[in-house]
Amino acid sequence: MGKRNVPRYPEDEDSGGGCCACLCWCCCFLLLIVAALAGTAAYFFFIYKPKAPSYSVSNMSISQFDFNSNDLTLYTKLTASVRAENPNDMIGISYGEGSHTVVSYHGTPLCSGKLPAFYQGYKNVTVMDIAMEGRHGFGSGLQQALEESEKAGNVPVDVFVSVPIALRLGSVDLRQVKVNVHCVLVVDSLSPKKKPNIKSATYRANVEF
Repeated sequence: MGKRNVPRYPEDEDSGGGCCACLCWCCCFLLLIVAALAGTAAYFFFIYKPKAPSYSVSNMSISQFDFNSNDLTLYTKLTASVRAENPNDMIGISYGEGSHTVVSYHGTPLCSGKLPAFYQGYKNVTVMDIAMEGRHGFGSGLQQALEESEKAGNVPVDVFVSVPIALRLGSVDLRQVKVNVHCVLVVDSLSPKKKPNIKSATYRANVEF
């Protein structure tokens, strides 16, 4: 028998070309999006020149600081003056609901409160008097440590502030984020009989998107 010739079909040379073209168009589209976002960010920074707001505790007063030896609890009632500065010329700041403030001593909460919801305009400094109170467990070891700190005139206190904010450009509010501020204070006393003097303060802040 003679050999049969197996028919050969031409290969489809364009089978991979369509995929390459599609991938190329996708890459170009993504590059356009990245370029547009970069241009928008550059425009925002050039026009609005954003600056970070600053926060500080400028004053503190204590109305009650009562230790109960029967159940080893401490009832604290105080007011902290928080200074918020918006240094921007064209950006306002909206402070939303759901803020939280805590004052603690050696990791033990003393009292808590919240900031008011308000809008802070351009180049504005606002001082808020934050009323805080609470009753928490306060063991004899902490009581002894506090007495020693009082005698030395150096009482370390932590102030934690967490507040949702949104930047406002004209009449448009941007996406809301949460700002967390940790203030480490050293005061000379926590007694209601004497107005505390803030001897030193350090601040750390971060933003949750």
